[in-house]
Amino acid sequence: MKENYVVSQCPSQVGKCSADEIYLKILNCIGPVAGILVAVVPVALALIPPPAQQLPIEAKLAMPAQKIELEVARTPEQVAAGLRSRSFLPLDRGMLFVVNQPKPVKLWMKDVLVPLDIIFIRNGTVASLVKNAPPCPRWKSCPIYDSVQPVNYVLELPAGSANRLGIQPGRKLDVELTEQILL
Repeated sequence: MKENYVVSQCPSQVGKCSADEIYLKILNCIGPVAGILVAVVPVALALIPPPAQQLPIEAKLAMPAQKIELEVARTPEQVAAGLRSRSFLPLDRGMLFVVNQPKPVKLWMKDVLVPLDIIFIRNGTVASLVKNAPPCPRWKSCPIYDSVQPVNYVLELPAGSANRLGIQPGRKLDVELTEQILL
């Protein structure tokens, strides 16, 4: 008849472990797992895109054939978030960015998932524009788009809108605002 022996891993006595020894055993098991989590979780969180910002419709771009509803980004936080993480932008929607004092503006499409037309506006007139700026996922290096000259507004519309609506440099745009922000 064979006898089964249990060999204790506790150095103090065969079969009995002190509370300290049990605590150390638990730490020896949990330690490597915690170390892996400390290394992996921040990387995983960095790959998760931030939630998409949804601002209220506070303006409309009146065009001969269509009215485009505009979300208005006024605060630095709203401007920084812009249209990032949006997976879709309807043809009748866009975002108007308010620049308090006219100045040259540089922006990028970091974390923006849809192509856009970027329209730089000075006193209600199109100063310059970028047609069909491509999306730029989080892990890519993104180009910077420059207004070149001072502007007080930037308008982002779905790609192709500038051609479809006849928007070009020098064109006056009729933006109707629900609150006073003069173009």
